[in-house]
Amino acid sequence: MNGHHYEVVTRSTARHAAIQVGEFAIGAIAAYVAVGAVWLATGAPWAPILVALALAASAALVEVRYGAKVTGFVVGVLPTAVILAGLLAAVSLVLARYR
Repeated sequence: MNGHHYEVVTRSTARHAAIQVGEFAIGAIAAYVAVGAVWLATGAPWAPILVALALAASAALVEVRYGAKVTGFVVGVLPTAVILAGLLAAVSLVLARYR
């Protein structure tokens, strides 16, 4: 074994990096749209959290099923959904206090 196989496997191309960045952007936008739409429709502090949990579970299943091919998408969805849900839940609670 001369290690040639490992060099080929770990080599990253500009095209591959661009695809992952695009997947990340699509995942982040999908999370913003899904969590934000539910919050706008309900205004409830728990609704974005439930959507974020559903998105996180589905993203984890997609990652397990398809592996490295969808890593950019999953990395875009997971943190965006969770952080946005927490932020919107906090905003809902603050707005409810001052109404």
